[in-house]
Amino acid sequence: MRKSTCCLGAVGIAVALIAPTVPAEAATFHVKVTCTVPKSQPQRQLARNSCLNFVPDGTQTYTARVTDSSGHAVVGAQVQWSDSSTSAQFRLAKNPCTTGTNGKCSDELVESHPRKGEKIKITATFGSATGTGFLTFA
Repeated sequence: MRKSTCCLGAVGIAVALIAPTVPAEAATFHVKVTCTVPKSQPQRQLARNSCLNFVPDGTQTYTARVTDSSGHAVVGAQVQWSDSSTSAQFRLAKNPCTTGTNGKCSDELVESHPRKGEKIKITATFGSATGTGFLTFA
């Protein structure tokens, strides 16, 4: 009887060493939002996360990069996009989008009635982590 107790104890120790010690829901994630403009129009890049469009162009692509607390890309993260405009929407086929091996995924915001001076706040969310971007119209 004592021999089997010894062996079960060793198996239990081996399983404990293999099992993760931190639950997945305790992980910390970060979301960074960027937008890019054509190289021929650098004046439209207000900041890495803020672009300028000239009316009537109401379309802009945004990219979210999801990383863990160590800065490593998170693969397979479902990023939900939202915005502060009542007349804009993200392409439904890509919302949410799923991050690839580089931790990135993109979606396109379409503002159907852009107005000069309008500023839209874009939010990308993964779990409780969010990143923001902006689109301004001139």
